[in-house]
Amino acid sequence: MTDAIEVPRDLLSDSTLVQALHSDRWLVSSQELLPRLHRRVIENRTALEQHADDFDKAYEEAAGGNLDAEGLVRLADAVLKAERAAAEQLQPWMEALRETRAPQSEPAQEARQCLRELHEIAVAWLATYQSLRERLLELASERRNNSGEVLRAQPVTGDIDYAELSREHIARYPKIRAALAK
Repeated sequence: MTDAIEVPRDLLSDSTLVQALHSDRWLVSSQELLPRLHRRVIENRTALEQHADDFDKAYEEAAGGNLDAEGLVRLADAVLKAERAAAEQLQPWMEALRETRAPQSEPAQEARQCLRELHEIAVAWLATYQSLRERLLELASERRNNSGEVLRAQPVTGDIDYAELSREHIARYPKIRAALAK
């Protein structure tokens, strides 16, 4: 799973590409930069799909494995640490994508669309970590509840609306209500 939670180098910035987009010579180099941007979008989208698949497989392994609730919580903590590391690596790239302003020419509009897509891919990359972590914590909660350990109720604080409670039970259990009516 450690391979799945690391950010691959090819997802990160192509510094020469970002510098070229920041330069005043955008129109001169647009014929060269647009294909590179399109290629980067396709490669990053493919990497994101693989990343999501790897995380789904990791979840399936955890769900089918022998991990108890505490083990799943520790695994979710490891995913959180990896998410923070990935965010640390991706933030400069995402900032560069947000700050890049191509001129108002037709090729530049296409470039801006690619930049938006690259930014969305980076955001989605980080979202997969959060999704996996939430799923692991939910599974841990289910396993904790199904573990057979005795759970103790906490006393209710505050005022209880007995009329509302009665209406709720009457609506929920119509057979009991019918038996009481006889």
